Amino acid sequence: MNHSFLKSKWSIFIVTSMANLGVSFAINSLNLALPLIREEFGVSQSDVSWLALVYSLLPSCMLLLFGRLADICGYRRQYIFGFGFFTVVSMLAPMLSFNLQTLIVFRALQGIGYSILISITQATIFKTFPENERGKALGINSVFVSVGFAAGPTIGGVLLNFFTWHAIFYFCAIFSVLGLIGTLLAMEDDTTEKEGRPKMDALGGLFFMIFIGALSVGINFVDDWGLSWRIVFLFAISAAGLILFLLRERHAEHPLLPLTIFRNRTFTLANCTCMLSYLTQQLTTYLYPFFLADVMMMSAYHSGLVMLTAPVTMMIFSPVGGDLSDKKGTKLPAVLGLSLIIFSCLGTAFFHQGQNLFYVIAVLAFMGAGNGLSVSAINSSILGSVDTSMSGAASGTLATMRNIGNTLGIAIGSVMLTMREVHYRSAGLSEVSGYLKAQRDIFLFGALTAVAAICLILLIHDKKKKQKATLSASQC
Repeated sequence: MNHSFLKSKWSIFIVTSMANLGVSFAINSLNLALPLIREEFGVSQSDVSWLALVYSLLPSCMLLLFGRLADICGYRRQYIFGFGFFTVVSMLAPMLSFNLQTLIVFRALQGIGYSILISITQATIFKTFPENERGKALGINSVFVSVGFAAGPTIGGVLLNFFTWHAIFYFCAIFSVLGLIGTLLAMEDDTTEKEGRPKMDALGGLFFMIFIGALSVGINFVDDWGLSWRIVFLFAISAAGLILFLLRERHAEHPLLPLTIFRNRTFTLANCTCMLSYLTQQLTTYLYPFFLADVMMMSAYHSGLVMLTAPVTMMIFSPVGGDLSDKKGTKLPAVLGLSLIIFSCLGTAFFHQGQNLFYVIAVLAFMGAGNGLSVSAINSSILGSVDTSMSGAASGTLATMRNIGNTLGIAIGSVMLTMREVHYRSAGLSEVSGYLKAQRDIFLFGALTAVAAICLILLIHDKKKKQKATLSASQC
């Protein structure tokens, strides 16, 4: 292979793509196997659901920590450790898990591997590509996340058809091995001298983990526990963790996340927009399977094919959104994408029994196109608003906001669905009619959330417009 390609920006891009593919494939692929694992170990549905929970919970707690660690210790070193760790855990999990408890521990370790890798993929792209190509590169890179999500149920289903659930873990390891080889061949050593490195704020990291961890668990279980003492206790612990984190970062010599970064309007507003955007997206991911199965009476196989519409459309439009952000700035692709998400939410809100399938697919395509246009532009805006020495921390913050948005989307969708169904059923509506009314209310809320995201985007300072104004002034 040509040596110049091995050391090029595109070879590094392939490394980040392997990271995105591996960790995103691992999310959805194992979900199909949960009923089989439940039967094999003789446990309840509630018990086996921890396999899904720990894989999303631990990254929420640790993304910022590992993002900052890469800034301090070097990106190449972190990729080597992350890919190696994810490979070993994925290989050992099926070999040594003779009960559910052990498998949950390995799944949690796999979640740590997820955190190590995904916390820096976007920062790596940002540091590797020149400014006029970053948005497009980030857009194409996000395609691999969509491919991983989309391929998870499809390939996972094939593996389960011919093998056992163990094969899913072995398949996950393939991406990590390829990523590890790519890292060793493509990435230059970027480790700084030990004397010149800032120190890791471990105590600040601990407080942040308590804050996000308690918040995420509370949000995940609010539907099951209601407003009980357990939920109140978790939210109180989360609030205490946040206060301690803020106090620590304010006085730490080498803070994990300097609080002054939030004075940057673009960084703060774009992160909030990211959270609101993913919250709205997750409503679709969470609720559509119920609609397709319970109202349209579709099989799981055909429902899965219909649900592929959104990630496939996102794959097509993500590079377009990134390219637009390179040429026109953040606002145009972000506002256009969020507007398409609003149209999708409004279209879904008025679904009815006997809904035309092609209309459902068209509405899903709007959601996928909107995500593709907006996500890469918003991500580029966040990473471009901070100094490159903080790229890892910014990337970790972005990934954390994404996870919080996803978690909130599932929690809000679940709670609203239960509450609104009870309301409409008590009003005398049938089960299907009550569900459709509840779904309407949820997606109207989703549309309002996307409107709020547009308002935030309009308030940020668009870097491209500033550059044009500066250029015009110099020409005058």
